[in-house]
Amino acid sequence: MQRSLTLPANQALYTGLFNSINTPPPTDTTSTSGRRSRATFAKNTAFALLLNRHPASAGGLEPLPANQRATLLTNATTLLATLNFQVSAWPSYTDWQWRSKELIDYLIAYDLLRGAGVPEMELTIGRAKLQKFAGNLHRQSVASIFGFTFYSTVKNNHTLMTAAALGMAAVVLNDATSTTASQQPATWIATGLYNIDNVLWQDAQRQSDPTAVAGYAEGPYYFKYAFLNCLPFFRAMGHFLPAGSLPYTFNGTTRNIPNPYYDPRYDRLYQWISAILMPDGRFPALEDSYVDMGMPELALTGNPAYARPLHLSKLAPTQLNSLTAQLRDVTVDMRAAYLAANVAPTPGPSGTLTSLPQSGNLIFRSGSDSLASYLHLYGKSQQARTTSGGHRHTDAGSFVLHAYGQLLALDAGYLSFDRRNEVKEATNHNMVLVDNAGPASDATSAVGTVQRAFQTENLSYGEVQSTYAGTTITRKTLFVRNSYYLLADFVQSNAPHAYTWQLHGYGLENGTTATGTFQSTLGSHEGTWSKNGVQLLAHVTATAGATNYATTTSAHELTYNTPENHTTLLVRKEGSAQTQFLAALYPYTAEPTLSPSTTSTSTTAALALTSTFQDVVFAQADTVLTQDESDLLPQAVSADGLLTFYSLDKANRFAQLFLQQGTTIRYGSTPVLTSSRRADISWQRLSSSLYSGYVSRATTLMLPLPTAPQTVTGTGVAAYQYDAAAQQLRITLTEATDFRVAATPGTPLPVVLASFEAQRQPAAVQLRWQTASESQNRGFAVQRSTDGVTFTTVGFAAGAGAAHRYAYHDATAPQALTYYRLQQQDHNSTASHSPVVAVAASAATLSVAPVPAQDFLTVSYPHSPIEIRLTLFDQHGRTILQQSFRQQTQLNVSALANGLYILRATDAAGQPIGQAQRVVVAH
Repeated sequence: MQRSLTLPANQALYTGLFNSINTPPPTDTTSTSGRRSRATFAKNTAFALLLNRHPASAGGLEPLPANQRATLLTNATTLLATLNFQVSAWPSYTDWQWRSKELIDYLIAYDLLRGAGVPEMELTIGRAKLQKFAGNLHRQSVASIFGFTFYSTVKNNHTLMTAAALGMAAVVLNDATSTTASQQPATWIATGLYNIDNVLWQDAQRQSDPTAVAGYAEGPYYFKYAFLNCLPFFRAMGHFLPAGSLPYTFNGTTRNIPNPYYDPRYDRLYQWISAILMPDGRFPALEDSYVDMGMPELALTGNPAYARPLHLSKLAPTQLNSLTAQLRDVTVDMRAAYLAANVAPTPGPSGTLTSLPQSGNLIFRSGSDSLASYLHLYGKSQQARTTSGGHRHTDAGSFVLHAYGQLLALDAGYLSFDRRNEVKEATNHNMVLVDNAGPASDATSAVGTVQRAFQTENLSYGEVQSTYAGTTITRKTLFVRNSYYLLADFVQSNAPHAYTWQLHGYGLENGTTATGTFQSTLGSHEGTWSKNGVQLLAHVTATAGATNYATTTSAHELTYNTPENHTTLLVRKEGSAQTQFLAALYPYTAEPTLSPSTTSTSTTAALALTSTFQDVVFAQADTVLTQDESDLLPQAVSADGLLTFYSLDKANRFAQLFLQQGTTIRYGSTPVLTSSRRADISWQRLSSSLYSGYVSRATTLMLPLPTAPQTVTGTGVAAYQYDAAAQQLRITLTEATDFRVAATPGTPLPVVLASFEAQRQPAAVQLRWQTASESQNRGFAVQRSTDGVTFTTVGFAAGAGAAHRYAYHDATAPQALTYYRLQQQDHNSTASHSPVVAVAASAATLSVAPVPAQDFLTVSYPHSPIEIRLTLFDQHGRTILQQSFRQQTQLNVSALANGLYILRATDAAGQPIGQAQRVVVAH
């Protein structure tokens, strides 16, 4: 740790900490702020004594002089010896949030002093008072009034803070003794761990979920607030006990609870909070969360993956605009803990899309750096929605946008608990209003659902759906080439309403440099916000055009209890039961390179956008074939999807397309995509010979392709064929999947291969191919692979010398997914390969009877010409029986114990055949 303080950032942090204790210690032991100041002072003083360093006048750090060390030691021990250990009586628990943090700081101070070599005898009074403090907190937290107790009634951040303080006391004072249960460390640790485990993972009103990345129901800030207590306790547990579970009993119930420092359930919480952080390191101000907070305290997890760097230079002087300010929040000073963790922050995720349906977070990013573009959409539901309690906002489907180091599209923030009503309503968030209002703020209203998310190289997509005021709103979002966002809001009700699309941008009309500015160009259906040299252009339209465009002045939190005004764009559509809003959101610096324009028709909300590409996009209520009317492209685009995006480069070459719940897109009269089933489909040209795509379900695609593909790969690719004459590729896809098409030019075959296909039969694979012409063709070696990489020759067909239809029957084909290609051989011994064809695994299953079995088990696999190996496993995965057979056999199970077994079949290569079967033996 002493070496780590030579790093400039750490040295500055420690210098500030040391300077804060180089004064007389606080004496107030009665007020909340006074008690907190004393506990913080004691902790920081003990930390300085442990490190034995102080800032040198010439810069850097040097050992503490003896007289200064003696003064610091006197201050720390005096603070411990005179601490206030009284705790307010239940049910007045609000003050416990401060007392719990105070107790933890004093416990850390005691522990650090012991680590600094201070004899226990010199700390006897302070130790005794700490034991009384923890005992009083425990006694009140389990007290009952009319049958109501704190832990049975309160299941939120207050519980976690109180329980963590008790757990910390148990670790630090682990050898304390008492005849009173409330004064015993064993009682504290059981109460602490049981109730943390209960509130986070077990209770019906739990704040998270143990099986998924489900977030924390009260929102990011109250997660941080609670875990400022939990993280020091968990880290202490990591030092005190190894990984593993131990039994803890509370109120007569015993649970085996893992050590939280090693418990992977907590990793899911840390993954959540670190995943949603904005590029500058702050968390989005969801629910009751402050706008200027990050969570550098995640360093206490010991995992660099959760510690994010902070880039806060664009925050206002009154905001938490530095690492010191973030760690020295009014609630607790975490500078010592952060330095002690000694974890270097690491950049965030580099993926362009993060979809967390259980926690309700859908995040688009252009990269992992501080200047990356970031859009967060909120779709909280299930446990995360119903247990957020008094910290809930009416914000389903709302979004936050951050780019180039600047927050641009705002969430209103928090202000404080007493002033939360000023910023918590739907009118304070970027969402659609129904008749000028949003949902109610109860637990069941404004539920959001994150769905249909996927990403490809140049396009990411996802949806958040919510229902309120009898209206379903589906916000469909496209992130195009990591450059700009398209938001298509599909609004549907059974009766006409007035709908208002809102955008709270960070800037004020006629504002200043400090507030940011807003430039109104409502006649062109757009507005631009500017803050700290970064602009956000929003261009918005609606089906058949919006009714009107307007602005209003709204408030958001600048910092704690300090509001600031901004301009809100309002786009209104009246008199419709259903409509679509379509918005382009474009963050930029300097001069814009994207120019959007409205091209809506009577049935569509549509935009045309020019940049280094030419993009058209339109949304419609029905899945009928509809033509874009923009005239931007040389030929018109028509499609039958709900949302269509089509792009050409500046040379008018195809760049990419997206079709949402559609089957066809045409460019002019030419189909550029046809799907056998309605699906969400992306298709894009990455280079002259490489393409990529995505489908949301099993379907068959027809795609124009100028040259034969060398490979078509993807987990859901079952087969493909190329029609050379029509220059069309047919791909059969068996599931939602990404796929890639490589059409790398190579040495042409001495034949023109018109088609090549393979079809699974009950016990074989039938291959057929056709040539359009042949020259010097010796013949075709049929090659097979189970991994698509290593091929072996399984047969040969002699060349016909002219156009011909060929067939090959592979009677020994594996039952698993299999790949085939043709090796065309010349008479001069040169060879080249055809495209690869994939054949899906056999859908056949083993027939097992009778179930349950007594003495013999009959196993059948008809139509199989190959030898099959059976393996019977018990419930522990141990091999019980093995036997080989063809088509049918019997297994003798008469000597087996009653119970459940698993039967698996494999071919000679070890590849699975059919589905594993459950077998019950009952004599």
